[in-house]
Amino acid sequence: MTDDVSSIPDDPLAMPPPYWRSGGAIFHVLRALQHLVDHLAQLVPLNQETDERLNEYFSRDPEPAEDDPEFGEICSELWDIEHEAKLDTDTAVFMSAISAEDALNRFCVYNLHREVAEPLEKLSPSEKLQVASAIVSHPGVKGRHPFTAIQQLTSWRNAFAHGHCVDRTTKSLRHNHLISPAAYPGVPDSVATCIKLVRGYLVLSRYLASISKNPYTGGDSEENREIETQIRGLEQYKFEGTPNVYTITFEE
Repeated sequence: MTDDVSSIPDDPLAMPPPYWRSGGAIFHVLRALQHLVDHLAQLVPLNQETDERLNEYFSRDPEPAEDDPEFGEICSELWDIEHEAKLDTDTAVFMSAISAEDALNRFCVYNLHREVAEPLEKLSPSEKLQVASAIVSHPGVKGRHPFTAIQQLTSWRNAFAHGHCVDRTTKSLRHNHLISPAAYPGVPDSVATCIKLVRGYLVLSRYLASISKNPYTGGDSEENREIETQIRGLEQYKFEGTPNVYTITFEE
């Protein structure tokens, strides 16, 4: 780390680079994924127990009143854990999008001359990736998995950051907020989206490492390896049924 930017060479390959000070979003990803694993572990027995209690409840009264407090009492603990799990997925995806841009910015600073890297700041993350990749002799990234990953992460982050429902088109406020979806997303949808987009972050991060000219931005990180482990753990939870009426099991 340095406190004088004038001492940093315009060409980052001219000397060992100073330490990159990250915003730390990656640690939010790690914590959110661990919390998600913990909450899904709680859901396995709780989902089955709630289903059994509901079967007994409806056997006594097949058409209960909509505001029957007993129904809410039976489902309340399940709903609480489901809510926590959805918060975990949102945090993991949002912070993965931040981490993806951080990785891309770091790549540009350590692999591109300052006169090239600084103008790229005006581009979108996907445009920045396309240009930076071509500059280091790896053109044609558009349409490949790393490019798709940064596009999807950025789109999700922008929708979320601007207060939109991420499962709906952001064509207009009316389309996004006033039109009910065919089915409201549940825990199975949220977990699947989380796995897909967080894995996309790993794809991007590892692609950047693979094309890096600077050893400082080459190679994998301990954080990426931990994320990979957590994602594999999440993939062991299997959902069957509809988004909001489902069974969940853990498969070793």
